[in-house]
Amino acid sequence: MKLSFSIAVLATPLALAACTPETAPPDEPPETAAASDPCGAARYSHLIGQTSPTITVPEGQMYRIAREGQPMTMELIQDRLTFIVDKRGKLMSVSCS
Repeated sequence: MKLSFSIAVLATPLALAACTPETAPPDEPPETAAASDPCGAARYSHLIGQTSPTITVPEGQMYRIAREGQPMTMELIQDRLTFIVDKRGKLMSVSCS
């Protein structure tokens, strides 16, 4: 009885390992990733929380900088970057709009 219990305990991790896929599937297909970030806002996400960060936007890229709580036009331009900063100049968010 003791031997069969020991074998079952030792075999369980092997059985579970056999059930997991060798490679993890990608989280999101490239087409979906490009559609969800058409302006490339993800390139600037590491700057969020920094005060007065140096931001370089590629030539020809549409962008706007607005203060938090400031009125903005609400037209949707998917290729335009929008940087939101607070009163002290801390970058609060980056989005496509």
